[in-house]
Amino acid sequence: MTGFVDRQRAAQLMEGAGIGALVLCAPEAFHYATGAWIGPAGLFRRAGGGFVIIPAGQDLPIGVVVADFNAAQLRLAAPEAIVRSHPIWIESAPVEIGTHGLALAERIEAGLASLGRAPDFSRPATFDLAGSVRQLQALLEEFGLERATLGIDLDFVPAADFAAIQALLPHCPMVDGSPVLDRLRAVKSQREIDLLQQGIFLSEAGLERLQVDAMAGMRQADLIALYRKGVAEAAAGLSHPVVTAEYVTLGARAKGADARAVAGDPLKCDMVCTVGGYASDMSRNFTFGPPSADQAELHAIAERAFEDGLAALIPANTLAHVHRVTTESLARQGLRSFRRGHFGHSVGQSVFSEQWPFIAADNDVVIEAGMVLAFEIPLYMDGLASFNLEDQFLITADGPMPMNRLPRRLERLG
Repeated sequence: MTGFVDRQRAAQLMEGAGIGALVLCAPEAFHYATGAWIGPAGLFRRAGGGFVIIPAGQDLPIGVVVADFNAAQLRLAAPEAIVRSHPIWIESAPVEIGTHGLALAERIEAGLASLGRAPDFSRPATFDLAGSVRQLQALLEEFGLERATLGIDLDFVPAADFAAIQALLPHCPMVDGSPVLDRLRAVKSQREIDLLQQGIFLSEAGLERLQVDAMAGMRQADLIALYRKGVAEAAAGLSHPVVTAEYVTLGARAKGADARAVAGDPLKCDMVCTVGGYASDMSRNFTFGPPSADQAELHAIAERAFEDGLAALIPANTLAHVHRVTTESLARQGLRSFRRGHFGHSVGQSVFSEQWPFIAADNDVVIEAGMVLAFEIPLYMDGLASFNLEDQFLITADGPMPMNRLPRRLERLG
């Protein structure tokens, strides 16, 4: 199976948008569509390092333009895709080991000659957008899409690159395909769900390690190291790469990185664990020793608002409705002027753990089964505590199914 794309859903969304094909070039979108890394050319984060064509017609395969350095790996990772390549700066050559009578340099030269390059072949300093687009054009012609309306991921493509692509493909009308891509990615495949569940499992293992070993006198870096140790131990033997990001706040007012925890300090641990490119997001709150009465009350407010909002996080409701219910819950508890821009977001593969759609006041997106949403109640009160209560949920036809197992209560450390 190539990538994570639901071709049937993609076709429906493209038909509704009047698009003949999605043409994607963001490294994250490339991986989403192919299941493979875009390669080193994508590290420049410019259009043309690679392209993926997802035709609206389900009878057509996915087409891929990738650097020649990565073409063989891409064909192995996505055998159903049609792959074309373009040269980048990295040179490599096949060498026949053990060939008698030829010096090493001669064997390398023979390998280069076997590639069948034109006499004037040369490599660009990085990669050539025009050369990449020529391969894209050839694929479009092969698919019968040479005059199709293309949905480009314009939330990624630099303006200068977009103008160049338009000039090189003058017969293809181009529109913003980012909304279609966002809606496509909002509903997850089972493989994506499994990766997101694995991230929560690892993150909770890290928090359990932190809770057991944390003590007063530790610095913020020491606390993060405990979390990372727990994640690493739980991830031993896992085939997917694992990366963490920690958004930790120590103290009633955020302390500097070298300050040490003392009795009474609150600790917010908003943790992101990324498995195979998919970022899971959760948050738990602690105090060193018993919490103050105000800290305990603040956390209780968050817990009640969480339960109220969660009851609304069901299919057919809008995300705006969930935001409204949560805001009203906080208002009933006395926080009438509290204004939070969103109370959660989708999760998945992106440059940041928070991605569209957001649980926001102006978001009329309808909740669907198959979404994975992080629901959160952040209450940051300078001088008292910064608490964030956050869990991740798979939306099912019967309602939200929790991916977390740790209790949401305020826990004591040390």
